[in-house]
Amino acid sequence: MLLSGFTFIRNALKYDFPITECVESMLPLVDELIINVGKSDDGTEELIAKLQSPKIRIISSVWDDTKTDRGLVLSEQTNIALQACQGRWALYLQADEALHEGEHAAIRRAVEQADQNPDVDGLRLRYLHFYGGYGLVQRPWNWYPSEIRIVRKSSGARSYGDAQTFRIPERGADRELKTRLLDAHVFHYGHARAPETMARKIRYFHRFWHGDNHGIAVEKAYHLDWKSLVWYWGSHPAAYAARVAEGDAWSPNPTKVLGASEWRNVVVYATTAPQLALAAELKFLIAKQRPQSQVRIVGTLGEWVRTASADSALVDLAAETRKALAFSVWNLKALTAFKLRIAHAPRGKISRFRSRFYSLVNWGNHQTADQGFRVPDRFQAIQLGRWLGIDSK
Repeated sequence: MLLSGFTFIRNALKYDFPITECVESMLPLVDELIINVGKSDDGTEELIAKLQSPKIRIISSVWDDTKTDRGLVLSEQTNIALQACQGRWALYLQADEALHEGEHAAIRRAVEQADQNPDVDGLRLRYLHFYGGYGLVQRPWNWYPSEIRIVRKSSGARSYGDAQTFRIPERGADRELKTRLLDAHVFHYGHARAPETMARKIRYFHRFWHGDNHGIAVEKAYHLDWKSLVWYWGSHPAAYAARVAEGDAWSPNPTKVLGASEWRNVVVYATTAPQLALAAELKFLIAKQRPQSQVRIVGTLGEWVRTASADSALVDLAAETRKALAFSVWNLKALTAFKLRIAHAPRGKISRFRSRFYSLVNWGNHQTADQGFRVPDRFQAIQLGRWLGIDSK
């Protein structure tokens, strides 16, 4: 057997863990799937028992609720499931994570290739951290951009710490795994819950780190720092279709938010040759999509501010070049009541995969994991247009 899948769960219904969607998202990819179900008081065991597949094996455990330090009980439960896996490789997802079916084939090929290379202990997948809903993701410099999610069983890898990653015990110490990074993604939905549910989940999980039940108000469930978030324009795993539809009532949605922003003209600030090339692409796009609008490209901040009017959208392509992003955000919010559009143009090379991916997702995402790529101006212009409420599919 090549590939096992494994996960663990407890009280899924009470804290709205999407365990069914998690299982459905990886079931077609693996040869078997181990689910470690902790003793629950909300019907979770009955929910898991209803999952119908010959690939699924369910094991039961009882959590040690006296373990309230560093989240160690989570790695303990992860390892119980890992030890039950029979495959040469084991794919791990937590109950609030999922895989996109469009990347299954690439993941399977990567495992097959790694199986022939004894120097590889594990495979890392990139992360999309959804925050506050299904339409926003965290920039990767805030949260981990990738993590080990597939391990070679014979390496002796074990879940480590609070179950975020894996280590190999060796002579009384723990060493890191030798890994390869894949162009495939884990969709992390741990912070994509309705605010009331999110506050309840945070109160519950603080126990495993701090030993008490920390209070948190519903309005504090999310801290929407807009400098750290980007809109997500891509598709979600098919298993999540119902949840995404249900979340439309409370989840921030780029189409709704940006589409409601009214502007007549656009003023673009650009100074360097690459910025001017991108500005020209944006002007061409707007001319096709909104021919009644005017786009003016200016080269000084003073002209940029003077040219803007109440019905103008402001695009600053030089903000990060000046290392003044935070100031620009504050300053322009004071100047206009409309949504601020800040963009930047990464430099370097881009693979075919990223070219496709970044046409769907803001190009600033995953920059930490992929330093040195260069997104073509056409794709950047499309993304800028989306920030302005133009969805040119």
